[in-house]
Amino acid sequence: FERLRRQGALYQIARYVASIVLLLACWEIASLIITAVKGQALLPDPFRAISEVIRLAPILFQHVWVSAWRLVLAMLLAVSAGYPLGLLSGHERKLDEIISPIIYIVYPIPQVAFILLLFLVFGIGNPVKVAIVAVALFFQILVSARGAAKLIEQEHLTSVLSAGASRWQVYRHVVLPSTLPSILTSLRVSVGLGMAFLYIAETTATMAPGLGSFVKSSQFNQAQAFAGILMMAALGLILYIVIDILERVLCRWKYVRRRGS
Repeated sequence: FERLRRQGALYQIARYVASIVLLLACWEIASLIITAVKGQALLPDPFRAISEVIRLAPILFQHVWVSAWRLVLAMLLAVSAGYPLGLLSGHERKLDEIISPIIYIVYPIPQVAFILLLFLVFGIGNPVKVAIVAVALFFQILVSARGAAKLIEQEHLTSVLSAGASRWQVYRHVVLPSTLPSILTSLRVSVGLGMAFLYIAETTATMAPGLGSFVKSSQFNQAQAFAGILMMAALGLILYIVIDILERVLCRWKYVRRRGS
């Protein structure tokens, strides 16, 4: 933690706080404008929504916990399957000749189209909610990993191979470190995408616990619904921060200051 602090963790916290304050200010202005134009408070002000978060905290945290483990599990499944396959496809030419046509055909299909099939396969319980998010994120991770592997400089590979490195050592010392930053960036994007698909999964066919079902059930109480939306934003922010910390730990070379700088 001391190393993270020296690398600017406090500065990052200050940035997040300033961004949150700016967002709340814009939200308040938008609420006032909509109220003045429409003559009614269609968009609750942020302070009312925050007060609802405090009032409903015990209930909300139960929904947050359920949504959090679903989203994290789906992200882990997507990375575990998409990252290795993407690296192999991007680095192994013969394998890429087989996989690339499949990617080009399947990836443009909206992942929403697979939801009905997933419900038929997994039913309406927790597995289908995780599967919907995992399938959506799998293709994004796969394409990102494949593209990152293809961008590796041939000189780096040649220098390691000329030193007598095995295929595993090439992956360990060149391919993995070179592609990891791109995968972590893709994971950041996946947080928002995963949250969107999680909302769809949690509001389709069942009203089991989860932030999506909480927001849907509160659709006639705007302040309560926005309390759920705020918790979704908080969950996304926490995941962003976790990914930032992972990047600082796993990609330390990106944050090492050059001598003399």
